[in-house]
Amino acid sequence: MIRQTVFLNLVGSYTNAMDATQSLLDHHVDIIFLDVVMPEMDGIEFVQSLSIQKPEIIFVTGYTEYALDAFNYDVTDFLVKPVDYKRFLKAVSKAKRNHTKKKDRVNTLHDHIFIKVSSKLIKIDVKDICYIEAMADYITIYAEKDRYTILSTMKNMESLLAGNHFFRVHNSYIVNLKKITSIEDNTIQIGDTLIPVSRNRLKELLNQLKLI
Repeated sequence: MIRQTVFLNLVGSYTNAMDATQSLLDHHVDIIFLDVVMPEMDGIEFVQSLSIQKPEIIFVTGYTEYALDAFNYDVTDFLVKPVDYKRFLKAVSKAKRNHTKKKDRVNTLHDHIFIKVSSKLIKIDVKDICYIEAMADYITIYAEKDRYTILSTMKNMESLLAGNHFFRVHNSYIVNLKKITSIEDNTIQIGDTLIPVSRNRLKELLNQLKLI
């Protein structure tokens, strides 16, 4: 089905998540077709291990009971085996639209954002943001000189800052990669602040940085 779809190109096919992870580091990939039941790491765990810049994910499985879990992780679509081409084409067309929107958003990045604090709109230069911390239904934005606590979600901030050198190192933290001063074990330092890095995101973080 991939080969008969003109806007798709098959990069690789793997029987386990470990090999697929290595391929993601070696190649640019826009869409992943992913089974749920796999050896060593299942499909849900694989999605959890991906970074903020994850490709479009389309689950392909014979187990419909996984559908709810899949959509909780913001996947693009869920195909139930056996898959017919009409349903396949609907899923990949949706993925293509999503991918185009993401590219358009990156191409129209702004150098600032506005946040609402009480009744006032405050302008923040994106380059001045050091990191963002989640706290229940609120987030705190730590800038070079100020910090702001607002009602928002980490997912919203990820989308807003996509392509601007920001990386979600932990469920509770998004950091500006340009502000990192050191990394030791599973901890990064920004100024005087130590921030934990999730073990499954450390490798991707290192891949994002320029290592010598």
